Amino acid sequence: KKALYASKENINQVEKIKAELSKKDNEKKQDAKIIAEKINKKQYNIKKLSTENKELYGSVKPTEISKLIKETDNLDVKPSLIQPIKEIKSLGKFQVKISLHSEVDADIIIQVESAEVIQ
Repeated sequence: KKALYASKENINQVEKIKAELSKKDNEKKQDAKIIAEKINKKQYNIKKLSTENKELYGSVKPTEISKLIKETDNLDVKPSLIQPIKEIKSLGKFQVKISLHSEVDADIIIQVESAEVIQ
């Protein structure tokens, strides 16, 4: 087996790969920025069944928030990027952080309203 030497060719190859990766990352960052601009500081309303003392039956999960953003703004935000600052388990307003990219975050407000109680 021939040992790999850090020849000029190899170094150029590595530099090329690095450049392509950073270009890809920049594109991802741009996409993230576009989404962030559209949703940052935006309020999304969701109706949930709640008890008399305003507790929810279950909590609002990132998958629901993801669906809400998709339905409202037709934007794809993966549930894994959505980080409620605290668990959403009651009615009211909640701040939710969305990490769209290592350098791009957006904050949205989830307004949880009471759904009609079906007797």
